[in-house]
Amino acid sequence: MRKLFSMICLSATLAAMAWAAADEAKFVAAMKKIGPTCSGLGKKIKAKDASGAADAKELQGLFKESDKFWKAKKADDAIAHSKTAGTEFAAIHKAINSGDWDAADAGFKKAVATCGGCHGAHREKNADGTFKIK
Repeated sequence: MRKLFSMICLSATLAAMAWAAADEAKFVAAMKKIGPTCSGLGKKIKAKDASGAADAKELQGLFKESDKFWKAKKADDAIAHSKTAGTEFAAIHKAINSGDWDAADAGFKKAVATCGGCHGAHREKNADGTFKIK
């Protein structure tokens, strides 16, 4: 009976670890998309290129992934950062669609500052130049 219980516990632990690794992989994939998409959006805002609205919309979705990840980790500060960034990108989307480039630029600056706050608290640079989640 003990062996069976131990095997069940081990199986459950391995399944939980695999599930957590899959969530982290989704989160990392989203983060890797955010950087270039955000950079492109900044350039499009400066150029007053309305195609930046699609980038802002994509960033909203990527921050929903971030929000899910941090909720599972119960990291309240990171959840707040994700929600703030998502809200800013929604406002940027709306500003671009209405041609309010000043509002889009101001929102972009706020969103980028939000990203930096979360990275400072939850990202650590490895010796090889890659990053890991704290």
